[in-house]
Amino acid sequence: MKIPKYIEFHNNTNRTLSRFLKGAEPSEGCALLIGQKRSSATDCKKSFWIIKHIWNCRNIWGEQESKIFSQNICKFDHQENKQLSKKNRFEIDAKAQIAAQKWARENNLEVLCCAHSHPLSDNKPSEIDLSLHKSPGLMVISDNNGNLKAWWVKNKFSFHRVKIEVFSLT
Repeated sequence: MKIPKYIEFHNNTNRTLSRFLKGAEPSEGCALLIGQKRSSATDCKKSFWIIKHIWNCRNIWGEQESKIFSQNICKFDHQENKQLSKKNRFEIDAKAQIAAQKWARENNLEVLCCAHSHPLSDNKPSEIDLSLHKSPGLMVISDNNGNLKAWWVKNKFSFHRVKIEVFSLT
C-alpha cells in the first residue's frame, strides 16, 4: 500500500468530521473516511488521498453486537491491566462498514480509513490504538477540541504523522 504524502479534506469534510466526533463525548466517536487515492501530476511517487465524504458510525464497543465484546481488558507493556470502555476504545459495526463500502463503490470512491476521537487525551495514537489497528494504514484522530491529526501506522511500534490539507471550492 502506498503511503500518502498528505490527505486533503474537501468541502468542509474536516469540519463535519470534527463536529461529529466531538458530539460523541464522553465516548470515543468513530467514522469512516471515503474518497480517492491520487498521484501527484509532477511526481508519480507522491500519492495523496482526497477525503470527499464522512460516513458517521456508532461506537458499538462493549455492546451486544460487538464482535470483540469479551475482550474488555488489555495488558500493555508499560502499565497494569487497563479496563477498556467507550471512553478509550471504539468499534465500528460491521454492518456500517459493509454499507459504507457498498455506497463508496456505487459512487466510484473507496473507504480509505477510519477516524476516531480521544475525548480524554491528545490526538496521537494510543497504545490501545496501535495494538488493535490493522497495519499498515492511515488513522485520523481528533482531540477533545476537535483538532484533527493524521497518522500512518506501519505497525504497533512504528507510526508517523501525515500532513492534512483542506481544499474548498468556495
